[in-house]
Amino acid sequence: MNIAIIGGTGIDEIIDIDSISTLTTRFGEAQIIDGRLDDIRLLFVPRHGSSHNISPSRINYRAQIAAIKKLGVQRVIGICAVGSVRKDMPPGSFAVLGDFIDLTKKRIDTFFDDPEGPVVHTDFSHPYCPEISSTLSSACGEAGVAFVPDAVYAGVEGPRYESPAEIRLYASWGAHVIGMTNIPEVVLAKEAGLCYGAIGVITNMASGISPTPLSHDEVREAIASTSKSLADVLRDAIRTLPKTRGCTCASNSALVIT
Repeated sequence: MNIAIIGGTGIDEIIDIDSISTLTTRFGEAQIIDGRLDDIRLLFVPRHGSSHNISPSRINYRAQIAAIKKLGVQRVIGICAVGSVRKDMPPGSFAVLGDFIDLTKKRIDTFFDDPEGPVVHTDFSHPYCPEISSTLSSACGEAGVAFVPDAVYAGVEGPRYESPAEIRLYASWGAHVIGMTNIPEVVLAKEAGLCYGAIGVITNMASGISPTPLSHDEVREAIASTSKSLADVLRDAIRTLPKTRGCTCASNSALVIT
């Protein structure tokens, strides 16, 4: 098993499940699914739990990333349902994430907070693995789907949706999409020395841009409508990843998982 997928709403529906287990780490427990995408074996981590009963602010992100590292997987693709803060990026299109703005407030966002542990300052010049990001962009092109490369993700606390004024502010800062789950997932993956890339599925226009009130049903419907295209992108990206890692993600080696 050389790749893991972390996903939320509706993503489990494109993965064939072989078995479900719970892995214990010193950061807590994580649910792990041994599954397949066609003939590709992979690990799948249901971000919100298999029953989808864990809200974004209550997810144990550290346990999930630690479990992936403990199992020896080196490459991870995160899939996020996101809202668009730009009128030219409509629902149904994709965003390959290239950078982020952390607007979360309450989450544990580091492995290195033990007063008796090492002091580690992780470089974020390239927040997402360039190899995985490149293959995701190429796969979007091959699949013929509308997408934006190097998108800037605004990560918010949730579980509420944002106000129109907040969306105007984040757009003025250069954000393309907004969501509740990629922070601190990307941060922890970088600290753990994993190759981590992420693709956002645009499910709705954000508050103040959308002509209708936002709802989670809208998100689920949008994920379902893009499931075939998303599966095509993931399949092609995984198959075309280089056999060996040529990036610098593995240079972050201070984290020891037990």
